[in-house]
Amino acid sequence: MSSFIKRVVQSRFPVAALRYRAYKMLIRNPDSYLHLSGWMQSLSAKKPIDQNGNPIPWMNFPVVRILEERLTKDLNMFEFGSGYSTLFYAKKVKTVTSVEYDEKWLNIIKSQIPENVSIIFKPQDVDGDYCRVIGATEDQYDVVIVDGRDRVNCIKQSMSVLSAKGVILLDDSQRERYQEGIDFARSHGFKTLNLEGLKAMGTEVDRTTIFYRAGNCFDI
Repeated sequence: MSSFIKRVVQSRFPVAALRYRAYKMLIRNPDSYLHLSGWMQSLSAKKPIDQNGNPIPWMNFPVVRILEERLTKDLNMFEFGSGYSTLFYAKKVKTVTSVEYDEKWLNIIKSQIPENVSIIFKPQDVDGDYCRVIGATEDQYDVVIVDGRDRVNCIKQSMSVLSAKGVILLDDSQRERYQEGIDFARSHGFKTLNLEGLKAMGTEVDRTTIFYRAGNCFDI
């Protein structure tokens, strides 16, 4: 297409021209963020994966990068809400304990988990047994992922079983209904770090908040 025709198209159809530029730069370009992050691959596979097809947590990509860099094999993790994330974490940490309320989904994931993962079934409720599973395990955890049901109460119940170097990650923290949990953590001496961006198959800006104290295992 000649430069003259391009100028004509851009002047007469500016919106269409802009969309075509975006398509060329982000979708057709294999070196774009959408490809390198795994967003395009996830869209095709209909599940959260990286550019090489490996499972990743269904969180925004900046958080996934933090987890890739900061999780180590000496850490014990608890996860509210199991999934492809569980398979990702199992390769990164010492142990993963996960609670799941969807029995059908649990059976799908259970067939894929390695030996260092334990998944507990507990029906969803509010301020009941689900959020208290973490305490019932009678263990301490270095990393707690709050990405299931009843998230405010899950944050509250996690405080007493968090190790001295422990951190808590609250996914989708932009939702107003989780503000109570954020305020609760801050009132108990935790600082917060917000990370925002696209998540696999997502189209909007999603936020994850990390709650941390001095000397934490993420070194922040």
